[in-house]
Amino acid sequence: MNEKFKIGKSGISGRGVFASQEIPKNSTICFMIGEICSIDEMIKRVDSGIERDSDPLGIDDELYLDLEVIYRTFNHSCSPNAFLRGKNELVALKDIKEGEEITYDYSTTMNDNEEKIKSSGGTLWTCKCNCGSQNCRGIIDQFKNLPKNTRDFYIKNRIMPDFMLMHFG
Repeated sequence: MNEKFKIGKSGISGRGVFASQEIPKNSTICFMIGEICSIDEMIKRVDSGIERDSDPLGIDDELYLDLEVIYRTFNHSCSPNAFLRGKNELVALKDIKEGEEITYDYSTTMNDNEEKIKSSGGTLWTCKCNCGSQNCRGIIDQFKNLPKNTRDFYIKNRIMPDFMLMHFG
Protein backbone atom coordinates (compact mmCIF):
# COMPACT_ATOMS: atom_id res chain seq x y z
CA MET A 1 0.00 0.00 0.00
CA ASN A 2 1.19 3.51 -0.82
CA GLU A 3 1.95 5.61 2.27
CA LYS A 4 0.30 8.68 0.67
CA PHE A 5 -3.21 7.24 0.65
CA LYS A 6 -5.63 4.71 2.10
CA ILE A 7 -9.08 3.36 1.23
CA GLY A 8 -12.08 4.53 3.22
CA LYS A 9 -15.84 5.16 3.06
CA SER A 10 -16.65 7.79 0.45
CA GLY A 11 -19.46 10.32 0.29
CA ILE A 12 -19.22 10.13 -3.50
CA SER A 13 -19.58 6.41 -4.15
CA GLY A 14 -19.07 3.49 -1.77
CA ARG A 15 -15.37 3.46 -1.07
CA GLY A 16 -12.75 6.00 -2.08
CA VAL A 17 -9.10 6.79 -1.67
CA PHE A 18 -8.05 9.34 0.95
CA ALA A 19 -4.79 11.17 1.60
CA SER A 20 -3.02 9.72 4.64
CA GLN A 21 -0.70 12.75 4.68
CA GLU A 22 -0.67 16.19 3.09
CA ILE A 23 0.13 15.97 -0.63
CA PRO A 24 1.58 19.14 -2.18
CA LYS A 25 0.31 20.50 -5.49
CA ASN A 26 2.09 19.04 -8.55
CA SER A 27 3.50 16.06 -6.63
CA THR A 28 3.07 12.49 -7.82
CA ILE A 29 0.46 10.61 -5.81
CA CYS A 30 1.03 7.26 -7.52
CA PHE A 31 1.24 5.49 -10.83
CA MET A 32 -1.98 3.68 -11.73
CA ILE A 33 -1.14 0.00 -12.13
CA GLY A 34 -2.88 -2.73 -14.07
CA GLU A 35 -2.67 -5.05 -17.03
CA ILE A 36 -2.44 -3.34 -20.43
CA CYS A 37 -5.25 -4.56 -22.68
CA SER A 38 -6.48 -3.76 -26.17
CA ILE A 39 -9.98 -2.45 -26.67
CA ASP A 40 -10.96 -5.88 -28.06
CA GLU A 41 -9.73 -7.63 -24.90
CA MET A 42 -11.53 -5.14 -22.63
CA ILE A 43 -14.76 -5.60 -24.59
CA LYS A 44 -14.43 -9.39 -24.09
CA ARG A 45 -13.77 -8.96 -20.36
CA VAL A 46 -16.74 -6.63 -19.89
CA ASP A 47 -19.07 -8.77 -22.03
CA SER A 48 -18.11 -11.91 -20.08
CA GLY A 49 -18.67 -10.17 -16.74
CA ILE A 50 -15.02 -10.44 -15.68
CA GLU A 51 -14.82 -6.64 -15.47
CA ARG A 52 -17.35 -3.85 -15.11
CA ASP A 53 -17.43 -1.35 -17.95
CA SER A 54 -16.36 1.36 -15.49
CA ASP A 55 -13.13 -0.43 -14.48
CA PRO A 56 -10.68 0.06 -17.37
CA LEU A 57 -8.61 3.24 -17.62
CA GLY A 58 -7.97 4.61 -21.09
CA ILE A 59 -4.21 5.10 -21.57
CA ASP A 60 -3.93 5.39 -25.36
CA ASP A 61 -6.03 4.98 -28.48
CA GLU A 62 -7.73 1.61 -28.02
CA LEU A 63 -5.43 0.67 -25.09
CA TYR A 64 -6.60 0.36 -21.51
CA LEU A 65 -5.24 -0.49 -18.10
CA ASP A 66 -7.31 -3.16 -16.39
CA LEU A 67 -6.64 -1.49 -13.05
CA GLU A 68 -5.68 -3.29 -9.89
CA VAL A 69 -8.39 -2.95 -7.23
CA ILE A 70 -6.95 -0.05 -5.24
CA TYR A 71 -6.59 2.08 -8.39
CA ARG A 72 -10.21 1.40 -9.34
CA THR A 73 -11.19 2.91 -5.99
CA PHE A 74 -10.20 6.50 -6.87
CA ASN A 75 -13.51 8.27 -7.45
CA HIS A 76 -14.49 10.80 -10.09
CA SER A 77 -15.18 14.45 -9.35
CA CYS A 78 -16.20 17.30 -11.63
CA SER A 79 -13.95 19.43 -9.35
CA PRO A 80 -11.00 17.07 -8.99
CA ASN A 81 -7.97 17.57 -6.78
CA ALA A 82 -5.78 15.31 -8.95
CA PHE A 83 -5.24 14.54 -12.63
CA LEU A 84 -3.55 11.96 -14.82
CA ARG A 85 -0.33 12.99 -16.55
CA GLY A 86 1.67 11.04 -19.11
CA LYS A 87 0.15 7.59 -19.35
CA ASN A 88 -0.74 6.64 -15.77
CA GLU A 89 0.79 9.12 -13.29
CA LEU A 90 -1.74 10.53 -10.81
CA VAL A 91 -0.64 14.06 -9.79
CA ALA A 92 -2.01 16.50 -7.21
CA LEU A 93 -3.82 19.34 -9.00
CA LYS A 94 -3.80 21.35 -5.78
CA ASP A 95 -2.60 20.87 -2.21
CA ILE A 96 -4.51 17.89 -0.79
CA LYS A 97 -5.10 17.83 2.95
CA GLU A 98 -4.64 14.74 5.09
CA GLY A 99 -7.98 12.90 5.19
CA GLU A 100 -9.27 14.49 1.96
CA GLU A 101 -10.63 12.17 -0.72
CA ILE A 102 -8.39 12.05 -3.81
CA THR A 103 -10.40 12.37 -7.03
CA TYR A 104 -9.80 12.92 -10.72
CA ASP A 105 -12.11 13.68 -13.64
CA TYR A 106 -12.71 10.36 -15.41
CA SER A 107 -13.79 12.23 -18.56
CA THR A 108 -10.20 13.36 -19.15
CA THR A 109 -9.33 9.75 -20.03
CA MET A 110 -12.40 8.99 -22.16
CA ASN A 111 -12.04 9.07 -25.95
CA ASP A 112 -13.45 5.66 -26.73
CA ASN A 113 -13.78 4.24 -30.25
CA GLU A 114 -17.54 4.49 -30.60
CA GLU A 115 -17.71 2.51 -33.85
CA LYS A 116 -15.75 -0.45 -32.47
CA ILE A 117 -17.74 -0.54 -29.23
CA LYS A 118 -21.09 -0.32 -31.04
CA SER A 119 -20.06 -2.97 -33.60
CA SER A 120 -19.42 -5.35 -30.68
CA GLY A 121 -22.97 -4.69 -29.44
CA GLY A 122 -21.85 -2.37 -26.64
CA THR A 123 -22.46 1.26 -25.85
CA LEU A 124 -20.13 4.02 -24.75
CA TRP A 125 -19.84 4.09 -20.98
CA THR A 126 -21.44 7.00 -19.17
CA CYS A 127 -22.50 7.27 -15.56
CA LYS A 128 -24.65 9.51 -13.42
CA CYS A 129 -22.31 11.70 -11.39
CA ASN A 130 -22.69 11.90 -7.61
CA CYS A 131 -19.59 13.96 -6.83
CA GLY A 132 -21.58 16.71 -5.11
CA SER A 133 -19.27 19.51 -6.27
CA GLN A 134 -20.73 22.95 -6.96
CA ASN A 135 -20.04 22.54 -10.68
CA CYS A 136 -21.19 18.91 -10.92
CA ARG A 137 -22.13 18.13 -14.52
CA GLY A 138 -24.52 15.38 -13.47
CA ILE A 139 -22.94 12.86 -15.85
CA ILE A 140 -19.53 11.31 -16.46
CA ASP A 141 -19.13 11.24 -20.22
CA GLN A 142 -16.64 11.25 -23.10
CA PHE A 143 -14.19 14.18 -23.13
CA LYS A 144 -15.62 15.53 -26.39
CA ASN A 145 -19.01 15.91 -24.67
CA LEU A 146 -17.74 18.08 -21.81
CA PRO A 147 -18.74 21.75 -21.78
CA LYS A 148 -16.36 23.75 -23.99
CA ASN A 149 -15.03 25.85 -21.09
CA THR A 150 -14.17 22.67 -19.15
CA ARG A 151 -12.44 21.08 -22.15
CA ASP A 152 -10.53 24.32 -22.80
CA PHE A 153 -9.40 24.49 -19.13
CA TYR A 154 -8.03 20.94 -19.16
CA ILE A 155 -6.28 21.44 -22.51
CA LYS A 156 -4.81 24.87 -21.70
CA ASN A 157 -3.43 23.65 -18.37
CA ARG A 158 -2.33 20.28 -19.82
CA ILE A 159 -4.03 18.39 -17.01
CA MET A 160 -4.89 15.24 -18.90
CA PRO A 161 -3.04 12.19 -20.22
CA ASP A 162 -0.66 12.55 -23.17
CA PHE A 163 -2.83 10.57 -25.59
CA MET A 164 -5.75 12.91 -24.91
CA LEU A 165 -3.56 15.98 -25.40
CA MET A 166 -2.48 14.53 -28.77
CA HIS A 167 -6.14 14.44 -29.86
CA PHE A 168 -7.46 17.59 -28.28
CA GLY A 169 -4.43 19.77 -27.43
